[in-house]
Amino acid sequence: MRMGPVYARRMNYELFYWPTIQGRGEFVRLALEEAAAPYVDVARKPESEGGGVGALMRVMGDEAVSPPPFAPPFLRAGSLVIAQTANILAFLAPKHGLVPIDEAARVAAWQLQLTITDFVSEIHDVHHPISSGLYYEDQKPEALRRAKAFTSERMPKFLSYFERAIERNPKGNGAHAIGDALSYVDLSLFQVMSGLSYAFPKAL
Repeated sequence: MRMGPVYARRMNYELFYWPTIQGRGEFVRLALEEAAAPYVDVARKPESEGGGVGALMRVMGDEAVSPPPFAPPFLRAGSLVIAQTANILAFLAPKHGLVPIDEAARVAAWQLQLTITDFVSEIHDVHHPISSGLYYEDQKPEALRRAKAFTSERMPKFLSYFERAIERNPKGNGAHAIGDALSYVDLSLFQVMSGLSYAFPKAL
């Protein structure tokens, strides 16, 4: 059951993210797919059709875009260019029934999504503890030390928090983070757990 009004006139979206990795862009893709919203994954289109990484970089360098996106993912919706994963999801969710319509629930969902953003940043930094510009192989000793601290301290802290949030949702019956139906927060938690299973299978 959808939790909010779905637009009668469907907007065609353009998603801009790196074509070869899931990363933060996958959180947005999951929401768009669940909503069955028409969209184009621009960087995955052939360059001959106006796609590719070049198209992504052109939007980032376009002086008419204000404020400019700092980094992918970002979404073009009509004349709007919206950056930051949590911000994109907060924009999409009310339009496509992926969050309850009342303000308190929408703010709570955004709070949880921002905490997921913090968690994802810490997950990423395990493999790049010195610099994002260096390969994992260039900082492996430091990454191994960081992984030990992350799996023993930080990962349990975040997962316990999300478990409490789900348990305290009065309408969720232990199955949903917000409200009584699937929300973008649930989709994001699914993606986080999938990523943890891949990156830290033994610890998880």
